[in-house]
Amino acid sequence: MRLERRHRAALTAAALGTALGVTPLDTALADTALDSPSLSLQTPDSIDVNGTAADIDITLKNPPAADSYLLFTLAGQGEDHLTVTDDTGVRVPMTYLGATRPLFTRFGKEDSDHDGIPGATLTAGTTHLHVAADGHVGGKLYVDAYLVDGATDRILSQKGASATATVKVGQPFINPTWTSPGHGSGWQPSIPVDTGVTQPVEIQLETVMTMHTPPAATRTRWLFTAQEIADKGYTARQLAQALHVEYSGDGTTYTPRAWTIGADGSLYLDLPDHTWSSGGATRPVESLRLTAAWGLSAGYLNGTLQVLDGKDVQYSSTDSDLWFKTGTIPASNRAAFYGRDRAGVLWQYQSSPTGDPSRYTARTQIGGGWQTYDTVTKLSTLQADGTGDLVARDASGTLWYYKATGNPAAPFAPRTKIGGGWQIYSSITGAGDLTGDGRADLVARDRDGVLWLYKATGNPSAPFAPRTKIGGGWQIYTDLSGGTDLTGDGKPGLLARDRDGVLWLYKATGNPAAPYATRARIGGGWNTYTRIVSVGDTTGDGKADLIAVDRDGGLWHYRGTGNPADPFATRTKIGTGWNTYNTLI
Repeated sequence: MRLERRHRAALTAAALGTALGVTPLDTALADTALDSPSLSLQTPDSIDVNGTAADIDITLKNPPAADSYLLFTLAGQGEDHLTVTDDTGVRVPMTYLGATRPLFTRFGKEDSDHDGIPGATLTAGTTHLHVAADGHVGGKLYVDAYLVDGATDRILSQKGASATATVKVGQPFINPTWTSPGHGSGWQPSIPVDTGVTQPVEIQLETVMTMHTPPAATRTRWLFTAQEIADKGYTARQLAQALHVEYSGDGTTYTPRAWTIGADGSLYLDLPDHTWSSGGATRPVESLRLTAAWGLSAGYLNGTLQVLDGKDVQYSSTDSDLWFKTGTIPASNRAAFYGRDRAGVLWQYQSSPTGDPSRYTARTQIGGGWQTYDTVTKLSTLQADGTGDLVARDASGTLWYYKATGNPAAPFAPRTKIGGGWQIYSSITGAGDLTGDGRADLVARDRDGVLWLYKATGNPSAPFAPRTKIGGGWQIYTDLSGGTDLTGDGKPGLLARDRDGVLWLYKATGNPAAPYATRARIGGGWNTYTRIVSVGDTTGDGKADLIAVDRDGGLWHYRGTGNPADPFATRTKIGTGWNTYNTLI
């Protein structure tokens, strides 16, 4: 979070002496006769940013006979946007004295009379200066003028520190406020956003115009620089896709607003133009609704709200940062799994919204009568939001299709008949989208060990095309499990356990004619398990995990790594009593 603010008061004479090496004015000198050297300072009421330069006059009366010079200081916020010129239009050089000191300049300190003493014999009169601002300066400028003795650097006269001239800076300024689910509300520039939360963060922007002569129109831009995005480990494209914004000019009707990726790799969001007729006005509050997609990594992103005119000239800016936090995993991004007990009741478990694999939800009953099936398999990953289809084969060899409803409480629609004759297969396994057409396919192994591909059609009444042969020799495997992306390449792999307990990975190729690459060995010892299921992502990290039940009913979790050479981390026991189920899906 960035809270960079520079608040400065006007310099006192003592502070000036420390900063510049000049000697403060004595109290006795301040009370000298009327014919003592003195200064007066005339300042404008305000300076409009990107407007006409304002006049500042320094008038010297009763100049000393000895060599002397003038010193002029400005203090505020954003002095680097100030320009000072003289009557001839020549820019007056200004020097900045660090993080807490103002800009200052000296007039006539050069030894113009060549007597070895800085300054010269000054004449009474007025020095005219013109001050302009070309960007955000802040709310006020503090202006001081000093007459300094050239021989001693002693202040002879000054605009009194207790009566420092104050100039208002005229410019638009933005007040951002937010309300974030789970985080309350605030006016601070850092806006907390939980990824994956559907309830949006509400952001309100009030733009106040304080310029006497405002530009014809301005717009608000929310900007994240390319350097900032890269420094925080994001990409502009990633953010543009993950951050969803809706805009409203009246707080009632919201429409989507798209991010723009700049040619330099920056990311910005432009809000509609607003026309100004006079200064001192307040724009109607603009409202944004912001959500961040699940999977965006946690962290801070420092941004800026800018007020720009039609030529992209900046009139004002304020920090407006995003603080991404890992929210609860949305149901659409976490896996569900199902167990069928010996009575034929199907039970649903959902992986935890917090990503803790040991804290899956309490089971809920889906329905009874599932004992009629000798095989039940998912076609693709089953999700906690009630998506993911099933197929099931009954004892007569008829295959039935259960289409997902999208309702977690009743995730499957009434079954539809696919057809008979499926008893020729010793194994039927949902394979996920093997062909790259966006539809989940099916593989089946016959009793001779030949594996067949049933390509999905997308037609619920005839969901599979005629089979095509993948290859033979698959009788060596006692268990097949698929339907999830095990390698991070976006394609569903297939796990196969042989009779010796070795687990093998078949990586998908995306080629329907040869859908699997040559197998790769994962490891041995997997014959300790009675059931092995590739369940999808249970931890919210975007990688498919594995669960397995041992002979004692212990449930084990293998976290996916996304690494094809070593796809699973060390197992963790997450439950007991799972031998009550004769099928795990």
